[in-house]
Amino acid sequence: TPMNSTPTFACMERPSVLDVLQSARALSPRAASSSISSGGGFGASSSIAGPSSSSSSAAVAWESKVAVFDALARAIRVGGVKAAADATTHVDKLSNLFVRHLSDPHHRVALSALEAFVEVVPACGGALEPYLERLCPSLFPRLVDAKESVRGVASAALAAVGDAHSADALLPALLTSLESAKAPRAKTGVLEFALYVLSGQGGGTDPTGIGKSPASAGSGALSEVRSIHWSPYEC
Repeated sequence: TPMNSTPTFACMERPSVLDVLQSARALSPRAASSSISSGGGFGASSSIAGPSSSSSSAAVAWESKVAVFDALARAIRVGGVKAAADATTHVDKLSNLFVRHLSDPHHRVALSALEAFVEVVPACGGALEPYLERLCPSLFPRLVDAKESVRGVASAALAAVGDAHSADALLPALLTSLESAKAPRAKTGVLEFALYVLSGQGGGTDPTGIGKSPASAGSGALSEVRSIHWSPYEC
């Protein structure tokens, strides 16, 4: 039975953070399985569902995940203060979404999740701090990803984290990341990042985003990913 598997936002010129979170509910395995068993498809309760797929698996297609994260990045980028406020209010849901997908095995999903994360970090500011210990361990392994594009945006994501949070706030996340990192180069990345923060280049140099709009703070990091201030490896 065909099912609607790829949420799209083509009908929305400016999707909101709340629109994206509503659609992202379909990305959980439980929601996918429930949707299939009921014959409703991912788009049964949402007007933003897109084209159908013939897959009968409960696994969510990578295209669905990419569509959600691309829409989230766009929502933050163009939504200004309202988008930042929504992101801050729902920071717990956003954090859970990133925890599930920053480590996705598909490089396109990982890349889209990282790009959205770069936008979300300055938008949420200090509200993201309680979740850093869960988020950061998924970022450092991406520094040694096989794809250069993923490595570059992972550096931008960590630079955004370093710019938004103090060294004291980051310490628990760094210790957890160091302990959980398996690849030696990922462990080295944690230590290099710690030096970056402690040297004063990051460490909450702009924790409130003063002088930056929430959108430009994140988009700037992406546009300058090739010349990012902190990058442990020149690959």
